[in-house]
Amino acid sequence: MKNVKSIISSLLLASSIGFVACTEKMDIDVNNAPPQLAIYGSITTDIAQHAVTVMRSSNYFSNSAPEGISGAIVTVSDGDEVFILTESPSEKGVYLTDPNVFGVEGKTYTLKVVVEFDGVTDEYEATSLLPYSVRVDSVTFRQSDMSDYIVDALLYGRLPESNNNYLNIKTYKNDNIPLNDKLSNFNIIVSENVDRKGIDGAVCMDFFTGERFTNGEVSGENMVSIEQGDLITFQICSITKEYANYVLNAQKELQGSMPIFSGPPANVQTNISAKNAIGQTPVCGFFTAYSKQSWKVLFYLSS
Repeated sequence: MKNVKSIISSLLLASSIGFVACTEKMDIDVNNAPPQLAIYGSITTDIAQHAVTVMRSSNYFSNSAPEGISGAIVTVSDGDEVFILTESPSEKGVYLTDPNVFGVEGKTYTLKVVVEFDGVTDEYEATSLLPYSVRVDSVTFRQSDMSDYIVDALLYGRLPESNNNYLNIKTYKNDNIPLNDKLSNFNIIVSENVDRKGIDGAVCMDFFTGERFTNGEVSGENMVSIEQGDLITFQICSITKEYANYVLNAQKELQGSMPIFSGPPANVQTNISAKNAIGQTPVCGFFTAYSKQSWKVLFYLSS
């Protein structure tokens, strides 16, 4: 479908360039950058324990992971009902709903977190509409025009009648092994025409496969690979425009500026805001709601 483009996250590129001379020395102290309060969470149409994480960020060069924050009061509401989240007994700073909670398409969900950070207690809030789901008719495979070791997955179906045209494609193989669970591999599809609802073979994912890949001739940390006979599960998530932009901007920041001397990417914006903004505590993260549709297919590609 010509009006749908697949934005596949690029492989991270590590470049090393030596300079003969420099005209000015620049000292950037990233170690002393103040830690931030980081809040991430989501609610979906799945019946599950939905999670919100409340963390303290670490310094750029720190070898330690961000630290979870205990003692927060975390709730999610849909305007009619309030879900109270409790902290996981095994993961500090991870707050969970009851296991029978699920999101409803078309409702707006509000996250509220009351937490103490660096001696200041404040309430943080974010809202997200839960978009209507896409209809999935089928997913097929074809050899990609880009290379003989790349396979395109083609999506057929229909976008919801509402003006939401943003999808996040998640993939799993065999026993629910995630293939693109890293942020750098999140795949966002954006429909450019709100009047065209049919999805007629849009490339929704690229996979690496074949002898050149399995023999190690082609390799890479972020490569998503499958083999003949794998059972592939496609999870087609209908997401908001705001969350799509958040993921795409975060991917740009992870990849760095290309070309290398271009301007820096814009800061990744959060939808988390402080109610009182006491002390101007820096906060990052995102809360989103989205619907899911799944499709399973065995991968076979004739040579």
